[in-house]
Amino acid sequence: MRSKILAVFAILLSGLLSGQQICFAYKSVMPYNGVFAAVGEPGRIDFYSPDGKLTDTVELPSGMVINDVCVYNGALVGAADGAVVTYRDSQLGFLPVKGEASALIPFRGRLLVAVNGAEGAQIFSYDALESPVDELFLPVEGRMAALTVNEKFCFGVTSEGEILRSTDGLEWILQDFNADYEGYYPPMEFIDVEAGLDNVAVIGRTRNGGSAMFISSQGIVWSPRELSYSGNSGNYMLEEEPLSVVYDPLADQYVLLCSSGVMFFVPACAHCNSREQINANELFSMAFTPQGDFFVVGSDGFASVVSR
Repeated sequence: MRSKILAVFAILLSGLLSGQQICFAYKSVMPYNGVFAAVGEPGRIDFYSPDGKLTDTVELPSGMVINDVCVYNGALVGAADGAVVTYRDSQLGFLPVKGEASALIPFRGRLLVAVNGAEGAQIFSYDALESPVDELFLPVEGRMAALTVNEKFCFGVTSEGEILRSTDGLEWILQDFNADYEGYYPPMEFIDVEAGLDNVAVIGRTRNGGSAMFISSQGIVWSPRELSYSGNSGNYMLEEEPLSVVYDPLADQYVLLCSSGVMFFVPACAHCNSREQINANELFSMAFTPQGDFFVVGSDGFASVVSR
């Protein structure tokens, strides 16, 4: 695609413990107060300038992993195992939850948090960063993997091929994708969901080890999007595993972040997919710089600015 690396600041922040190197991965990144907040494992929030320089680090309790991050009511909020983590005015706060908070997102003025616990999957709803005002068990078999929103709906997906949608964050409609499309598509384990301008996309693994992407206009009827692209000698299929999906509003396209440092671009044109290789391993999350370039994070402390 046109892309090249403007600046790569792959920050391999590591230490020594009993003579062994500590490795970590950034799971999510979010713009916050003019910088980027990158979170993951183990136990830290790292802040990067828009050009990719590490500017500050906030230490968390040892071993705490933040799976997702967003901004709500002026605070940076993270979903972690056993807690919702808040950071505002240089102060950390922790709201306990019974289970692993896997995803979170603002919707209709509230903060929705997906929690996987011993009794099943729940949605916690906050209207202030205090105690939740609602705790709703979801009628799903799988673990909640991701949340996204558009103007009408909040969508969620699970590890068992289930898709949820809600207009208010309180009442949820469940679609069993694997049952609805049995015989048409292989059974799916969904990894991520992302709302675009006019549609919503889900990505996941098939139970025979492949990868797939589906797109829907309203989140009801789903169509497969072939993960093929043109190369010098013909057409090829994406071989790397998609690990997350991000909508790029500037180009009206989805970007799949994959294993082996691959960014896979899926525009509206069904025959215009493209693949970009960067110097990284697994890629997990992406945000946008003020210039509209990509700020990509992943395993091994990878944090890079990648141009279009």
